[in-house]
Amino acid sequence: MSKHIYMRSKAVHSVQRSAPPPPLQVPKVFISFFSFFLSCCCVDSVQDESKRNQLDCVTEEKPKEKESFFLSWYKHHLKNFFHAVKFPKERKGTSVVNPDDGEEENEYDAGLEKKPMQNKEEPTIVVQAVTLPEISDPSLLLKEQSRRSLYTSLPALVQGRKWVLLYSTWRHGISLSTLYRKSQLWPGLSLLVVGDKKGSVFGGLVEAPLIPTDYKYQGTNNTFVFTDKSGQPTVYHPTGANRFYTLCSKDFLALGGGGRFALYLDSELLHGSSACSETYGNSCLANSQDFDVKEVELWGFVYGSKYDEVLSLSRKTETICRWS
Repeated sequence: MSKHIYMRSKAVHSVQRSAPPPPLQVPKVFISFFSFFLSCCCVDSVQDESKRNQLDCVTEEKPKEKESFFLSWYKHHLKNFFHAVKFPKERKGTSVVNPDDGEEENEYDAGLEKKPMQNKEEPTIVVQAVTLPEISDPSLLLKEQSRRSLYTSLPALVQGRKWVLLYSTWRHGISLSTLYRKSQLWPGLSLLVVGDKKGSVFGGLVEAPLIPTDYKYQGTNNTFVFTDKSGQPTVYHPTGANRFYTLCSKDFLALGGGGRFALYLDSELLHGSSACSETYGNSCLANSQDFDVKEVELWGFVYGSKYDEVLSLSRKTETICRWS
């Protein structure tokens, strides 16, 4: 009996060893999910079509072959899925790795033609022309270009105001006292312009009214002297060495000081002189230190609201007189 039991146990073990292992059981929900996944995430349409036909054939076969087919199909598409996530070729603005050369290329630049870099040209600075304000009368001494250059040197306080000819020798006569009186028509900065018989034009910016005093200087550091010997005005501003800006006397009118006057005119406005002065650090304004006066003009800078009133007063002629 023991021998019979031994033979039966041996037969049972041999049967168990020869029997194949049970197949992997895949849930039907899992199979349905991956069927939907495969239909949505296929990369290659041609391969998917052939695979889909193969899937139809497999579904008609045995269940074991069907399950093994889905496992292999799942591995294949899962690999494609991770590859698509890692290298999104359709994503713009990112770099794509070229497996052939291993270099990165931006898709934005893929369709652009590569050109060598060129040196950028420096921007051209365009200087706009200065718009000059209205002038009451044409000047016999200042050309348009000279007036434009002097206008840019004026303090911002008087730029934009209209120019009124307060005094001129050709209209009001040759008299220093008349020049002083006409300067009272409009207080503030005024431009004194002198022309000699050799063709030089020079002068200075003074503070009006010009009042004769006993050797007492007047004016501020807004004043300056200039010369137009070369056709382009050269302006000399105060150096700060002293405050000898303008000296008015019944016998003369002088600009600058500190040894010599930058500009000196006699009481008859017929003769004058020019030399270096410490006040403005200027050279001789005329062609020579002593000169004969040809014309003298005094220009005031008037507000638009007072322009007509001051203009009518400036055009009135007066009898030539002298300070007593």
